[in-house]
Order: sequence, then C-alpha cells, then structure tokens
Amino acid sequence: MTDTATYGPPTAQPPTAPPLRMIAAGAFALAVLAGIAETVVAVTSRVAQQGFDDAVLTQVMVRGLIFAVALVCAWHLARGRRWAWWALLLGLGVVGLASMVVPMAAALADGASWSTAFEGDVSPAFPVIRALHILFVLAGVAVMLRPQVRASLGGQKR
Repeated sequence: MTDTATYGPPTAQPPTAPPLRMIAAGAFALAVLAGIAETVVAVTSRVAQQGFDDAVLTQVMVRGLIFAVALVCAWHLARGRRWAWWALLLGLGVVGLASMVVPMAAALADGASWSTAFEGDVSPAFPVIRALHILFVLAGVAVMLRPQVRASLGGQKR
C-alpha cells in the first residue's frame, strides 16, 4: 500500500472576516459611541439642572456596563462569533432599539412635537445624536441579517 497524500505547506489561506460582517460590527460600535455621546449630553444637562446625585451615578454605571458589553459583542461579531451575533440582535437590535423608539412613538402618539419626542429639551444636540444612534443600530441589524454574514459565523458550514 502506498501513501498518495501530498505533504508540504498548505496552499489555502486561512479565511478572513467577510467585509459585511466587519461593516455590521462597525455599525454597532458606532451605535455604542452615539449612545455614549447621548449619555454625556443627558448627564451634563441633568447635573447642570439638578446637581449630581445617586440617580445620575446609577444611570452612568448601568449605561457604562451596557456599552462595554455591546462593544465586546461587536468585537466578537467581527471575529465571527455566533453568540455575539445573537447578543447584538436581541440586545441592541430588539431591546435597545425598542427602549429608544417606543417612548418616542408614545410621545408622538400623545401629541408631542418631534423635538420633545426626541428629547430636544435635554439639548439641541440630543435629537441629532439619538437619530444617529438609531440609524447605526438599524444599519448594524440590516447588515448582520444578510445571509453572507450569517454564513460566515463560526459553527456553520460555509
């Protein structure tokens, strides 16, 4: 019996992260940065009006934890981790997006102006930052739902 296998350096290059997966991860990272900017604007406004208290500290700590987890998930999505895909889809794409959009929709349904619904009373910059935050989340979800992204995740045949 003879050995017909060839030996030598492998000819195939290791797979690289697909560009669409990187775009999705980048969109989520930008969404987190927009969320951080929102927090800075909201906290600065609140502290200027009411002073610093335990509620502000709690808000900053909770948001900071959420943003850190989301950035870690975006980093792992870029590396093809399926669990990060699910965490971002459910965490930012469903729960996070709903926490921003549902109160605004309710305010608009109650007759509030767009500026009030987008919390323009916090700061003139806040509605712009909030809109960018929502757009980045929507872009991240839209791109990560593409079949090419899902097929590039670990644990699935390509």
